[in-house]
Amino acid sequence: MEIEELIQSTDIVEYISQYVELTQKGDEWWGLSCFKSENTPSFSVRKDPPFFYDYSSGIGGNLYRFIMETKHCTPAEAVEEMVRFSGMDAESVKPREKMAATIDCKRYMRKKPTEKSSKATVLPDNFMERYSANSEKLSAWEAEGISKEALEKFQVRYDEFSDRLVYPIRNLSGQIVNIGGRTLDPEWKKKELRKYCYFYSWGTMDTIYGLAENMDSILEKKEIILFEGCKSVLIASSWGIHNTGALLTSHLNANQMKILARLGCRVVFALDKEIDIRKDKNIQKLKQFVNVETVFDAENLLAEKDAPVDKGIDVFRNVYMGRKKLR
Repeated sequence: MEIEELIQSTDIVEYISQYVELTQKGDEWWGLSCFKSENTPSFSVRKDPPFFYDYSSGIGGNLYRFIMETKHCTPAEAVEEMVRFSGMDAESVKPREKMAATIDCKRYMRKKPTEKSSKATVLPDNFMERYSANSEKLSAWEAEGISKEALEKFQVRYDEFSDRLVYPIRNLSGQIVNIGGRTLDPEWKKKELRKYCYFYSWGTMDTIYGLAENMDSILEKKEIILFEGCKSVLIASSWGIHNTGALLTSHLNANQMKILARLGCRVVFALDKEIDIRKDKNIQKLKQFVNVETVFDAENLLAEKDAPVDKGIDVFRNVYMGRKKLR
C-alpha cells in the first residue's frame, strides 16, 4: 500500500481526537495545542484535505507528521500506527509493501524541492468561501493602506476561529496551494503566536505570491517587482502598481529562480532594506538569464527594517527610480 493511500484512508479527526478534545466549527475542528500550553484553542484540523495546523507552535502537516511529532517514533512505527488505527490486518501488509510505505514516509520528511513539489497540496477552487468577508476585520489592513479592491482581487478573508486575516497562495496555474494567515491578536508576541503562518506544510516553495493574479501586467510591462512579503504586493496594487510579486521570504530559492528565468522579464528586487541581495547565490545565478536590478535608497528615506512600500508611494517611487543594475 502506498503511504498516500494509507494517509487518505485514515480519519485524521478521529485519530487526533484521541489526544486533543476537538470542537467542530464549520469545516474545521479546533482544540487546545498538544505541543504548547495555552488557554485559547489554536490547534486546527481539516478533513479535506486531511491536514492539521498548530498556530501556537507552527507545527502542521498530515497524519503521518502528527504521529511522528507526538510519539517521537520512527517512520516504520508511524506506518504501523496508521495501519493499527485504520483496522487493517497487519499480516495482510506484505513486507515489501511495508518497506515501500516506509520509504514513502521518509520521503515526506525530506526537504528536496523536486520531491515536495510532486506532493504539493492543491485546494479546491472555492476553498476561500469557508472564510468570512467581515468588513470590520478586513479594515485592519485597510488602515495600513490596502484598498478594498486589492483585498478583493487577492481574496483576503477573515478566519474567525484563528482570528487571522487569510489569503490564498496560488501556483502559476492559479490553483490554491496554501493559505497564508496574519494574526489580528494584539498580544501575539506575549502569547507566543506567529504573526504570519501557513496553514499547510510545504518544503521549498515553488511559487511566487501574486504572480498568477498579476501575470498580465507583468508580461505587458516586461518587468516584475519582487517584494519580501505579501502585504507589499497588496499595497502596491492599491496604488495601481500591478507588476509585482512576493517571495514570502528574504531570499530567492532555486524553484523561484527557475520561474523568473522562464518568465524572461526584467526582475527588480524590492526586499526589506536590511537584506543584502548581493549575497544571494540564486539571485546571482538569475543574472545569467534576465536583467536583474534592485531598488536603491540613495537618500536614506527608509529605516533598516522597512519594506520599500512602508513610507508611502512617494518614497517607493524614489527608491524605484533610483534602482541599480545588480553587478
